[in-house]
Amino acid sequence: MIAKKEQNEKMSQKLYDQLINSPQGLNTGTLRDVILPAILGKETDEMLYWIGKDLARQYPVATTNDLVTLTQQLAFGDLTLVKKTTTSQIWRLGGPVIINRVSRDNEETSFGLECGFLAQEVEFQLNTIVEAKVNDRHHDYVEILLENDPQTKSSSERNELVTFIHPQGAPAEKQSEDEKEKPSRLARLKHSKRK
Repeated sequence: MIAKKEQNEKMSQKLYDQLINSPQGLNTGTLRDVILPAILGKETDEMLYWIGKDLARQYPVATTNDLVTLTQQLAFGDLTLVKKTTTSQIWRLGGPVIINRVSRDNEETSFGLECGFLAQEVEFQLNTIVEAKVNDRHHDYVEILLENDPQTKSSSERNELVTFIHPQGAPAEKQSEDEKEKPSRLARLKHSKRK
């Protein structure tokens, strides 16, 4: 009994030391990696996925650059688009936040929040249903696979009424000549409703 108590005290001190010195900070780290898993239990990944989708609905962005900037501002980590096809995208989430979180719990670290967040943001941008999951884990980054079916349009009324935000500090998105001529998704939706 005494040995178990000492072990718990050492674990508590170790967790505290890791969180207080992490890029997330004690408050965010405790909420994210201690309190929410304690409340959600076995359903942590699934619930965080839907919470991530809801978070994206609060802060919808229209461009890849805005998504990268917002992800950093939310302290999710450094986001990079690795590969993009018509039916999938692979994003790499790394940086000090991820290194710290993975080093603390490795396989137990949930990235459900980030997956749900990315799925919903890309769903807004593509106007097609998108699902996301952790594709690969490393000590310094995770790869998140997003899959979509271009033939399956997102029918959510929320997608039609979305007003994109513009994160502060986001670099301007470079557009090709074709993209400059293309009306925005919102303009296309408004035009199609007039018909």
